[in-house]
Amino acid sequence: MDRSIREHVMNRLAWMTLIVTIAFPQFTYADDLTEAINKARMSSTGLIESQKKDKARLQLQSDLKYDQLNLVLRKGVTARKTEIVSIRDHFIRVLPDLPKKQRVTAEQTRQALESWVQALPSINLKQVLAQLKTNPPKYVAITDQQVAARRAAVNASLSDLKAFLNSNRGDYDWNTQLQWDGLVEELAKDSPNLGRLDASLKGFYGPEVEGLELPVFTQMRTALRAYMNAVYFSSNPQSEAMYTAQVDRLAVSLENYLQSANNEYAWQIGRVIGWLERADQATQLRNEIRYQFYQPNIYFHVSQHLVSSGEKMEVNETEDVSQVVKGVPVKGTATMKGQISFEIAENSERATLNVMLDGTALSKNVAKKSGVTVVTNGTTTVHAEKSVSFDENGFTMTPSKAEASTKLELESIDAPSSGYESIARTKFIKGRSGNEEAASQLAVDSVTQKMDARVLEMLADVRDGYQSKVRNPLIRRGGFPVNFVSNSTKKYLYMSLLQTGRFQIAAASEPPALDEGTDVAMRLHESFVRNFTEVVLGGVELTDEKLVQHMTDLGAEIPEELKTGPGKKSWAITFSKSQPISVGFRDNQIVIAIQGQQFRDGNRVIREMIRIAATYDVEKTETGMRLQREGDVKVDFLTSKTLTVGQVATKTVMSKKFNAFFKDDIVGEGGITLPGKWENAGNLLLRQLVAENGWLMLSYNLGKPSGIPVASE
Repeated sequence: MDRSIREHVMNRLAWMTLIVTIAFPQFTYADDLTEAINKARMSSTGLIESQKKDKARLQLQSDLKYDQLNLVLRKGVTARKTEIVSIRDHFIRVLPDLPKKQRVTAEQTRQALESWVQALPSINLKQVLAQLKTNPPKYVAITDQQVAARRAAVNASLSDLKAFLNSNRGDYDWNTQLQWDGLVEELAKDSPNLGRLDASLKGFYGPEVEGLELPVFTQMRTALRAYMNAVYFSSNPQSEAMYTAQVDRLAVSLENYLQSANNEYAWQIGRVIGWLERADQATQLRNEIRYQFYQPNIYFHVSQHLVSSGEKMEVNETEDVSQVVKGVPVKGTATMKGQISFEIAENSERATLNVMLDGTALSKNVAKKSGVTVVTNGTTTVHAEKSVSFDENGFTMTPSKAEASTKLELESIDAPSSGYESIARTKFIKGRSGNEEAASQLAVDSVTQKMDARVLEMLADVRDGYQSKVRNPLIRRGGFPVNFVSNSTKKYLYMSLLQTGRFQIAAASEPPALDEGTDVAMRLHESFVRNFTEVVLGGVELTDEKLVQHMTDLGAEIPEELKTGPGKKSWAITFSKSQPISVGFRDNQIVIAIQGQQFRDGNRVIREMIRIAATYDVEKTETGMRLQREGDVKVDFLTSKTLTVGQVATKTVMSKKFNAFFKDDIVGEGGITLPGKWENAGNLLLRQLVAENGWLMLSYNLGKPSGIPVASE
């Protein structure tokens, strides 16, 4: 994005989400749908594994388009009907031409795909609303058998957790973290105290507590939560009345959304769906609605053109060589000069980048035996590759592979006599081919070892950072993306995420179409920001000092109204647990809103819900983009119709500070200057800008800005 825009808008979103760079929550779907998906997965895997020869396996994968099938299977319940139908129809066309043994298992996969298609919801939101109004699903009381089943699941998970803690307790105080004694005591009762269980359940969520991301903990918290819900709703005489109220609320929210699709109405729908899931009611209704709002809500891609445009990494290394060849000690030096480049590899299962080394090693070797000294020069050309892949579990790497070819030339022979010299020369000529082969293998061994170590070192920080700062904390919070798909072709690296939770819904529409050939693109749905910030920011306090620090870290200018220090009154905002940050992307406008549940102005504390929002008109210009704020930042007390004197004072303070934070006119020109090895390749120049239908789309091409001075980073 253009530098000024990036500093003043997208960087705002960065600190708002605690600068998280990027265990799946489980949603209840109809048994026939999950069963069909599992059957398709099992039969397709079995078909490929039954092929004993690699050639037959690869041919069958190609014939049946297994790359597309695997991608759909990885999407699971998030896959669209058109994708599944396309794969099913391809199976129908290809099946008659397969050998009989393959045809039987392939037909099983085809049938599973057909069952998958049939199990998908088949009505749209308007039809759902019509049914909800005329024939809403009836309340079904939770039975004792259901409670007993949930309790059995808790007991099984508790047994697993006990065994784990007995063998892996370490020094951490798990008893206090999980309120273990109280948990065990309550689970032993026929009628447990839900308050005590809830206190224990909270201990299973903690972004900083290492270990809580492990399945033994996440399975326990899921089972415990389901059991608590079953106990609560089975014993509450108001359950049916609450259910009726929620169904009525859902009808209103759906009708409002269909009339005016926006972030607020979508959020309301998600809250009701979450309540119905918690109460284990209206399963089919939930599935039909969630499916309509269950598409990935953020997409990225990067092109091979951009990847290969950076300056290649230079290799220039000299090392001593000492070896024994056919009983003769050989010493010398070898200098490797080459370049490391990157190439996107085709992989339908995870995004993959090949790291490649092309170089030449020049060596001078000295062999001494029986008074004879032979000096040779070697020239070895080397090509090495190592694949690095990325998916939801992190980075994986294949062992390096290399090819080498060596040519040896005789430089000199120092011998006591011409006879010895002749013998040495003859031995060199006769043994040249074998020695060249041995030298090539030595080069392969050396290069692969060094390449493995170098790539591991290059990725160490980002590899560990993804696990320790992104994946594990999100799992501990219960907020890792429900669906995380990465893949690559020879031209592009792709990644898409479905960020949603039990009380949330995601995108209801496909993202805007990209122009062909874009080098970098991001398509962001408003639901991603809403859902993600509820996970990472809900209930978090942001002080004036933290805000200034975040802005400083991002290189942003600190307005006078936001500066801290002597003579400046301190302030803080505690983000709401519901929609702490929300955005709207419609009608070529961007709306950014902050919602807080508590505000501190000096020593005065306001414990009321306040929403602070700025609306920008978005315009793509010839040289970049422009954001023009529409009026002042709005500060609204959400639960008060008339304001007290104290509330007016708070509103004035917040208006002043956030009018400075959300600048009224933001102009970006010249594109993004790329860092490091890509600095001289050009800038990322804006190609597409769309803010419509809940989506923000930004795409860029690599190029040189014409006539526009580019600010340095």
